[in-house]
Amino acid sequence: MKIIKGVNFILALIFLTGCSVDDKKTETESKEYYNLEAELTEIGNIIENKDIVIIGESTHWSEEIAEEKMQLIDYLAEEQDFNKLFLETPDSEFNYYQKSEMTMKDGVNYQYKQELFSDVINGTHENITTLPMDWTPLFSENSPTAVSVLEENITEEISEYNQELAEEFKRSEYAYRDWFSKGMYLNQSVGNFEREEDVYQVIQDETFFKELSESSQNYIVSRYENIEKYASNINFDNAMIDYYDYREIGMADKVLSQMKNGDRAIVWVANGHSNYEVADVEHTNEIFISERRDERTESLGALLRDSQYDVYNIGLYYNEADSYQLLPDHPGTPRKTGDESLEGYIGDRVQKDVFIDFETSDFVEEKLYKAFVVGEYEYNIIPAEQYDGLIYLDQLEN
Repeated sequence: MKIIKGVNFILALIFLTGCSVDDKKTETESKEYYNLEAELTEIGNIIENKDIVIIGESTHWSEEIAEEKMQLIDYLAEEQDFNKLFLETPDSEFNYYQKSEMTMKDGVNYQYKQELFSDVINGTHENITTLPMDWTPLFSENSPTAVSVLEENITEEISEYNQELAEEFKRSEYAYRDWFSKGMYLNQSVGNFEREEDVYQVIQDETFFKELSESSQNYIVSRYENIEKYASNINFDNAMIDYYDYREIGMADKVLSQMKNGDRAIVWVANGHSNYEVADVEHTNEIFISERRDERTESLGALLRDSQYDVYNIGLYYNEADSYQLLPDHPGTPRKTGDESLEGYIGDRVQKDVFIDFETSDFVEEKLYKAFVVGEYEYNIIPAEQYDGLIYLDQLEN
């Protein structure tokens, strides 16, 4: 069964973001599951007037998922008054590139560099404002030592006033990324990000600071705040635990601080960040176990759920993929079968693209299922503990 194309899939997902769940079931709401293509009205009755809709995904690397989500975002912005879109990308770099009117492809994480994101990334979409919600540094060319255009520009600006501070700014940028790359990606204990002086604060205190471009001022302030609030609190003796907890806290902070009265927001994020009960996720991959990720306590999904906003959280899983066009080797993932796998359990029974609302359906039993990230890392969850609803896509072509 191929993924639903075009208008049918868009309309189906539109109704996922419309209405609230009543405390009591009604006969018309108690279907086992909802065929995305055929039962649009029933789906639309489930979710109503939510302030924030989280739409997760078990892979960032599918062109098809990205295309369908962008069409959904366009509709929600034009017809349903959703006016903000939050992406899992760093705010310091995002805001610098957007305000400087440089190409945004250099200012966002790899998965957002496709042409289909252009209008939301560049800030030219008529109805929706795209905002960043991550605080981790962006690695230019996927390397901590690569010099980005951003750093060259800011260094040059500062050097017009103080050459020594300009060089110190560049060294601090290197140190920050190096600290992340060793701690995060190589799992080395490198200690907290400590410096003799905070160059970002020193530059802000200089009289020339207000002479810098607005984009450079914003970058320096943002970098300072992200280090102070999040990065400097990470102790790499507990590297992955601290990092993921502070990353979740930071992303939630940035969503909530940018929400105003009357806003309706879409949060586009990986399933792993939107899980409500991360302490109940059982990772079985040896890397996750060695990094003690099961000891995480914070999640973006739970922090948003516990805010003053009404939230509906949708996990998104797929069964089979022919290839991932965004990855260099274009890998695919095989079809999963059998009751132990969440994807296999649903696929063996319906072999269609479906939506399941856990308040009104018992189609997916409240038991432990094996689920997957990009078809590679498996983990065990009780889906109804982690999401309000679930989208199942049977097969991806790309």
